[in-house]
Amino acid sequence: MSPIRTGIVALFTVLWAPLAAAQDTPGTDPASLTLSRTLSVGVAAGLMRFDTNFKFIDRENGRSVFLDAEGSMELPETKVIPLIYGFWRPSQKHGIGFGYFSVRRESDLIAIDRNFDDLRVDGRATLTDDTRLYALAYNYTLFQDSRAFLFASFGIKTIDLKYQFDAAGDLLLDDEPIASGTYSETLEQVAPIPLVGIDAWFGLTEKWSFGARAAFVAGEVSDVRALITESSIRAKYEFNEHAGLFMGINYFDGDITLYKDDLKTEINYGFEGVMLGIDIGF
Repeated sequence: MSPIRTGIVALFTVLWAPLAAAQDTPGTDPASLTLSRTLSVGVAAGLMRFDTNFKFIDRENGRSVFLDAEGSMELPETKVIPLIYGFWRPSQKHGIGFGYFSVRRESDLIAIDRNFDDLRVDGRATLTDDTRLYALAYNYTLFQDSRAFLFASFGIKTIDLKYQFDAAGDLLLDDEPIASGTYSETLEQVAPIPLVGIDAWFGLTEKWSFGARAAFVAGEVSDVRALITESSIRAKYEFNEHAGLFMGINYFDGDITLYKDDLKTEINYGFEGVMLGIDIGF
């Protein structure tokens, strides 16, 4: 499923689920276990396909280095990443949600002769992606009945960026040889950015429930500016009162700009894929 289609389906489901529930015939109550839980924590693995690139720009002289992470740098295009997520609903109206995921990818190119925008490398180059994202949000229930609930999220998405690019050999930057024969750029930045989202869950039966989420992260904090969109479609099957199987499709696209000293870095970080995990709830 394409990213645009995933987002459209997620938004449609978010708006449709409570309306469908409101039209349900009185007395038909599946008593979905997912909708009745106060606390839920899940651990999942996501098989994701990445599409990312980075551009380093020297603000003094305009020189730039462009890295197509999965193309010219040959970082793994698909990767299994761990995800942790959950929520706590002390009351019907109020709750707290959280999430975490981590990426670790590395490439090592030997005996290459390539141009990376204004940088030419005839030798060796490595790129490491060690990114982590954390989310913490307050959830306010907009609608709830026996079969569905709809809630809005307001919180923080913390972006922990860690990239390392190294090149060695015969190097030319803007057609000028680099005296040391090495070039290195390190990105290490933690930035909390405001998050707004909307979620819907619909209980099909006591065992099965279906949900969708759309979220937006936008803002500027210190030397970081970010615009991120996320969407997902999810389903759960409850084995029993406290454990269930979680599965879904997820889409993420982020445009992030960093300013540090005389260096401007533009990052487009995107991935989409499937998730599978286990929920534990009470």
